[in-house]
Order: sequence, then structure tokens, then C-alpha cells
Amino acid sequence: MSSLLKLLVEAADAYEGELNQLLRAGLGADLRPAHYAVFRYLDPAGSRVTALADAAGMTQQSMGELVTHLERCGYVAREPDPADRRARLVVATAAGREALALAAHHIRRIEQAIAAELGPESLDRLRDALARLPAAIADPPDHH
Repeated sequence: MSSLLKLLVEAADAYEGELNQLLRAGLGADLRPAHYAVFRYLDPAGSRVTALADAAGMTQQSMGELVTHLERCGYVAREPDPADRRARLVVATAAGREALALAAHHIRRIEQAIAAELGPESLDRLRDALARLPAAIADPPDHH
């Protein structure tokens, strides 16, 4: 029997692989899965690169490179932060919002396929169980 970690990674890889293939077909080859980290953690009102990097668990420099690439492609822009004019916020452009809408559409389609395979009730139980995992891992019961 496979470990839970292996099954989770394989499921996540299959999900992201399908989403990436669909997005590349709709948006072109400019985007890679690494770029999705920007959109995954981007606040609708904008985010600082430091906040994006912290949320994604990567260095500020690496996140900055992803943002720069998306900026060159026209998906995000850097604007002054109204709370601190010295800082910059990364915000989605119109093209970025269209890409997010396309991703949301494809995510719904992928999850419909999962629901068709598992059944809607099993999908709801799976979603609930996965949502509880981080807390269970962070605070495991004491078996001593």
C-alpha cells in the first residue's frame, strides 16, 4: 500500500498537471506551475512580494523573479502601496484577472470530474479531511 504522502503528492501532481495543460492551451506557454504561486497567494487588493514569498515558502528573490516574469507578460503590475508609498504592491492586471477567471473555470471542471469519479459526498468528505490535516500534523496526539 502506498504512503499517504505519496498519494497526496501524486494527486496534487495530477491536478496541477491537468490545470497547467488547460491553462497553457488557453493562455500560451508563458506560464509555468511555479508562476501559479503568485496567483495562489495574491490578495485581490494587492500583496507585497515579501508576503507572497512567505506564503509560498520561498525566498523573496525567487518570488521577485516570478513576479517580474508575470509583469513582463502583462498579468501583474507593481503599484505604490497606499499604506506605505515607499513599498510596492503586486496587483493583477485585467489580463491577470482574466487568467484567474480561466483558472477558476478549469478548476471547477477538474473538480466536477473528481466528483463524478468519487461521488459528491465522498468529495465533500475528502475536502473536509484534507482541510483538517495541517492541524492534525502540527498537533499530533501524544501516543506515549
